[in-house]
This record gives sequence, C-alpha cells and structure tokens, in this order.
Amino acid sequence: MRRRTALVAGAVIAVCLGGRAAGAQLRPQAATARPRVGMRQQKPAQQAGAADRVQLEREFQQKLYQMTRRRVGLTDEQMNRLVPINRRFETRRRGIQREERETRLALRDALRDSSQANQSRISGYMDKLVQLQRQRVDLVDEEQRELSEFMTPAQRARYTALQEQVRRRVEQLRRRNGGGADTSAGALPPG
Repeated sequence: MRRRTALVAGAVIAVCLGGRAAGAQLRPQAATARPRVGMRQQKPAQQAGAADRVQLEREFQQKLYQMTRRRVGLTDEQMNRLVPINRRFETRRRGIQREERETRLALRDALRDSSQANQSRISGYMDKLVQLQRQRVDLVDEEQRELSEFMTPAQRARYTALQEQVRRRVEQLRRRNGGGADTSAGALPPG
C-alpha cells in the first residue's frame, strides 16, 4: 500500500515540478470520494492508506486538468467538449492496447513451444497484430477529426503531445514499480 501511495505521490510531484503528467483523469472530481468495492472489509490502516491514495489522485487530477487547460490553451467550452471525446477514445485505446498485449504474449508462447510450432496459429497472431495496428491508426484519425471540430490545429498538436507525455510517464512509472501503476491515464471523467 505504501508503494502505491508513493507512486501516486511521485506522479503528483512529477506534474507539479516537471510539468509532465503521469496520468489520471483531467477533470477534478468532487471533494467526496466514493468508497471502493471491498473497502469496508479493510483494516483501519488499509482504509487510511486508500483514503490517502484517493486524496493524492484527486489532487493529481486537479493539477493535470489545470495543466491541460493552460498548456493546450482551451476555454471552458472546449474543455467541456473534450471530456466525453477523450473518455470515449481512451477507453477504445486501452482496449486495443490490451488486445495487442494479449496477442503478443500468445505469439511469444507459440514461438517458445518449438516442439509443436503451429505455423497457422503463429500466422493468425501476426495477422491480428497488423489488424490492431490498423485499428490504432484509424482511432487516431477519428479522434483528430472530432477534435478538429472545436480545437485549432495548434491546440490539437499541443493536446496530442501532452497525451503522449502522459502515456510515456505512466509507462515509465509502471515499469519502475513492477506494473503497479494505473495505465488508464489520460481519460477524462464525464463533463
């Protein structure tokens, strides 16, 4: 629990000091956090750690929201339009990433099994990876079209760069901490 709290604290510090985001939702959430499933069964010390984490996440979300608005140069109206678009595309992007990760692992396992290397299975995994790459490109294209409805090209470029910084930082933290980071970074809550 301390490791996770330290991870979230590190993300907040990274945003505050380095100007780089480590990932979270951009819109600040309400001051009261909903208890998580299973939280009633936790010991008081675990509940305190979870409450600290929720508070750190809330602070981080506020910083990221402010930073996004400032760096990209968005108005309140633009931020309100961005929220549902970002949420929808981030959900789809995570789905593609999850599928790609699963496919790569299955391909790796198929290649390791040299005694029964099933060429048709390996070919299927390769085809699936190419298909997922196409889906990722199509997703970026669709997202950019929607963003262009209310953002200038310069704002879109700044927003895209910020998204990439968030994803890279989250991935760095995840690797550094043995996979403990939340990779759902960048998704905005409902507006």
